[in-house]
Amino acid sequence: MTDRPQPPYWAESPDGIVTIDGGRFHTTEADLRSFAADVVDRYGMTTLLKMASTWARLPATKGLLILIALLPYAALWQAAAAAILVWFFGSVVSPSTVFLVFMRPLSWISHPVVQGLLYVLVLSLLAAQGAYPAVGLGLAGFIVFRWGLLDRVFGRVVATFRKPLSPLPVQDAILRNLIVRAALKHGYPVGGTDAMQQRILEIMHYRRSTRKKGQ
Repeated sequence: MTDRPQPPYWAESPDGIVTIDGGRFHTTEADLRSFAADVVDRYGMTTLLKMASTWARLPATKGLLILIALLPYAALWQAAAAAILVWFFGSVVSPSTVFLVFMRPLSWISHPVVQGLLYVLVLSLLAAQGAYPAVGLGLAGFIVFRWGLLDRVFGRVVATFRKPLSPLPVQDAILRNLIVRAALKHGYPVGGTDAMQQRILEIMHYRRSTRKKGQ
């Protein structure tokens, strides 16, 4: 019996690149190769896109970790407030501060199975102690962060605070800064990244204009 072939992680669409886990990038493989061929050749498109998608989960991952770390020790409102503040700060800053050295541990800790097991362990201990309000808050927080509900509610507020740092959407900004970091690490030229940013904005604005015309 042969294994089923795995679907490709990413594909190009008229709006750019989409990934199997919901990532959207306003660029194409041809554009990325024209701006940073050395980086694309070294890492490959799939690895670069996976790293960008992993880094995009950083704010939610930090919020989850802060919440589960504080639930056994802090007041419920303090744990919730700290988790939301850490998420908010991370959402504003993290797209512009990409660090390759943290990519591998982040990919582990952001995995849903790892996070699920961590929450099951801590919430089971809290339930054994009769701390049912903390268990309820933990379950609610897990759903809120894993499903990206804060992004839907506060996305525009985050975008307003992010705008001075980068005009690009979150995942595009992460991919751009990831390529810059990789190029600097390996001594590749990075002069094409400004042109890359301009090209992303062109694709994004074209997508918006075509949508308006279709309405």
